[in-house]
Order: sequence, then C-alpha cells, then structure tokens
Amino acid sequence: MVYFFLLSGLFIGWSMGANDTGNIFGAAVSTRMIKFRKAALIASIFYTLGAFLEGSGPSSTLGRLGTVDAIGGAFTVALAAALAIVAIVRLGIPVSVSQTIVGAIIGWNHFSGRITDFDSLITIASSWIIAFIVSAAVAALFFYPMRWWINRSRLHLLEQDLIIRYALVIFGAIAAYFLGANTIANAIGVFVPVTPFKDLTIGSVFSLTGVQQLYLIGALSVVLGIYTYSQKVMGTVGHEIYKLSPATALVALLAETFVLFLFSSRGLQNFLLSIGLPAIPLVPISSTQAMVGAVLGIGLAKGGKNIKYNVLGKVTLAWIVAPLMAFFLAFIALFISQNVFELQVRLPITYTVDKAAVKEIEKQGIDTKNLSFVNLRTFNSERGLYKELVQDDFYTHEEAKTIIQICENYPLQVNLELLNKGGLNRRFTAEQLEALSKLDGMKFKRKWNLIQALSEYPAWKLIEPPQSEADKKHNEDLKSDFDILYKVFYLPPNNKI
Repeated sequence: MVYFFLLSGLFIGWSMGANDTGNIFGAAVSTRMIKFRKAALIASIFYTLGAFLEGSGPSSTLGRLGTVDAIGGAFTVALAAALAIVAIVRLGIPVSVSQTIVGAIIGWNHFSGRITDFDSLITIASSWIIAFIVSAAVAALFFYPMRWWINRSRLHLLEQDLIIRYALVIFGAIAAYFLGANTIANAIGVFVPVTPFKDLTIGSVFSLTGVQQLYLIGALSVVLGIYTYSQKVMGTVGHEIYKLSPATALVALLAETFVLFLFSSRGLQNFLLSIGLPAIPLVPISSTQAMVGAVLGIGLAKGGKNIKYNVLGKVTLAWIVAPLMAFFLAFIALFISQNVFELQVRLPITYTVDKAAVKEIEKQGIDTKNLSFVNLRTFNSERGLYKELVQDDFYTHEEAKTIIQICENYPLQVNLELLNKGGLNRRFTAEQLEALSKLDGMKFKRKWNLIQALSEYPAWKLIEPPQSEADKKHNEDLKSDFDILYKVFYLPPNNKI
C-alpha cells in the first residue's frame, strides 16, 4: 500500500521538476547560451546528486506549521499540492512549490482539527516577500559591475561570451545540486519513516540504505518533470518578464544563488554572531521568488522601460492563487479520501487533561488553577481543547500550545527492529542507538514520557535553557531525531499500553 501512496510524492516530484528548473536555467536557455537539452541534463545530474548525497528532511519551520501524521493524509496532501502546481505550470507561469505545500498543509490542519501555528506562517510568508525584494536589490547591485566589465574589458566579444557561458553552467550546476539537497524532501520526505525499500548492498563496498533509495527515486521523478514540462516555464523566467542578455542572465543566477545562501547558511549566521553583528534569520526561501525578483531587479536597474508588468502581474497572482488552490483542493480531497475511499488521513489522536498532565504543566511554570473546567476531559482535536483554554483569556496562545502538547495522547513503543528498517538507524549515533536499545520494548503514553526516559542518557539530553547557537543547533537536531522516533514508534490504538 505504501507504494501506491508514494505515487503522489513522485507526482509532486514531477511537478517540481517541471517548475523549479526554470528558476535555475531559464535565463540561460532563453538567451541561447545553453541549449535546453544540455541544461536539462546538467540540472538532472546535479539535482539527483544533491538529493541522493545530501537529501534533508522537511524544514523545521514547515514542521511547526503542521505535521501530516498519517500516510493516507500525506498522499492526499501531496496530490492536492501537485495538482495545484501542475494547473499553474500548464500556463507557463513559475510557482513556488513551498507556497503550494504550505497551502495544502493548512488545508490538512483545518480538516483534522489541528491548530495552524500562525507565527510560523507569518515567518514563512514574510520570507517569500523578503526573498523577492532582496534578490531584486542584489541583482541590481550585481548588474553595475557586470556592465562595467562588459564595457571596459579588453577581451574579445567571443571570449567574454565563452566566460559567461562557462559561468552559467558552473553556477547552474551548483544551484541544481543545492536545490536537490534542500527540496527533495518536499516530495517524499514524509515517506522516510515508512520507506518500503530494504538496504541494498552490492559487494562489500557499495551500499544503499532504504532512505537513499527513496531519495533517488524521488529525484528521478524530478528529472522526468525537467525533461517533459520545464521548457515552457524557462521561457517565462528567461524572457517574458524581461528580456535578458547572456550577461544579465548570469547576474540573475548569481543573485538567486547568493540570496538562497544568505538565508540558509548556519555557518554565516554563526560567524555574524561571533563578531557581534545581528544574525540573518534562517528561513525557507523560495527559489521562484528569488529568481523572478532578480530578473525584475535587473530590469529596474536598466530603467524599467521594457519590463512586462502584465506577465509579472500574472506571476504574482499565481503566488497568491497557488496556496489558496492547494488549501481547497486538500480539504476536498481529504474529505473524499476519508469518506469515500476510507483512507486514514489523520491519526486518531486525543487530548486528556489528567493528573499526570497537570503535574507536567506545573513543571513548565504554567498556573493550573484555571484547568478545573477541563480536568479529566478528553478532546478529539487540538482545536477543541484550544478553544476551551483561550476562552475568557484563561491562557495565552503560547501557554495553550504547551498545555496541548503535554495533554496529547500519543502511544509509543520503542522498537529497534522498525528503526532498522530502511536504514533509519543510520540517522542516529552509536550512543543514541545504545540508549534506545535499553528501552527496547517499553511503552509510553505520551511523547514527553519518551523524552524524559531518554533524557537520562547524555546523547538524548536537551540543553535547557540553550546558552549559545551551538546549544540551539543541538536542540534542533535532537527534536528532529525525536520526530522520526514518534513516527516510527507510534502504537495504533488497538495496542493498549
């Protein structure tokens, strides 16, 4: 059954290939510096390498926005997002994949009675605007030294052309590599805990884990999208918004790469903090907004006369329509999947304010006097408990979120055999696995019960409160590890604790 569900992930991978490649090579192809087939080949090779060698899980910000907890729901949400992307890509308009997925996730939250973390939503949405503006500004700044070099260089025009051509290929390959590393999880990251593939060993040297095979297949679906449907989007990015020359095509690519690095480099953030400067926030940046912003910035730097604002308007409208379309498609599709096809689109999670939960809430420094009206009550959704907690201003939004997390009934059983399936054990250190082995077979009622049990071992201990960026990074990595454990060790309701 997992293979069937995986099809929606591969579908969204195909739509990503049809859309995202235009952000990298659109300008180069439209200026005829690179032929489409060569651009597609380079993008395919380096995207696959990035996904296979460095494929990462979903961003923590998206995870805070909402985590689809059932495979049937993941299938439906991915399908809804892919359909929204394909509908807009058919018009030749580049659309942000991350935007569309955000819309679909919020649709799942609404359908499942989950609370949407609006702080995370604001962070993500503001990053789309920031990416566009900063990319436009950087491209405009890069344009002037490029123009100076073109006008003052003593190189022959053909030599300049050759340098630009090689630069487009090199930076395009680099961008494709990191695009694969950072975005492949949008397509199939949710399937990592239940990967159906076994570890594959060839001889005594070469081996592929189940997770690596999953990323590889996801990357191949992106490659299929690159070859079958990306050429039309490349045209929109490359010349329909503003007609670029080979030199300005390179400027646009450099600006996009720079902005993506700027907002995703932890090393840069730590360096700025070490010298006493304010750190640049690490937020998910859309490559679509970055490239379109770069193209617009170049057009404005050249006076703005030849910018096709009608095309720019269509692109901007698509950025608004895509998440809204994905939201409604996801909600409708989830209803159909659950009620017509009888798929499990959400786990049957409940929330109980019992004695153990109240004691843990007190440990968090939250006043429990106002919990009397919900004491010993069980709620079937986050939203139901949340409304009771915030009515009459009993608790703040943050306090209510903490209480809900503590009261969540999420049965778990440590099972190393499940963790070893597909090579998920390779995600953890030897010390972490040793600690898990000592808890093998043990059952827990709630997530925080497992955290407390593992916190007895240094390899699983969170640093509270974090004193430095290194401490924060340590905690973020551990929370990501815990998220994997929750999905793998989840115990269905028919297995009583």
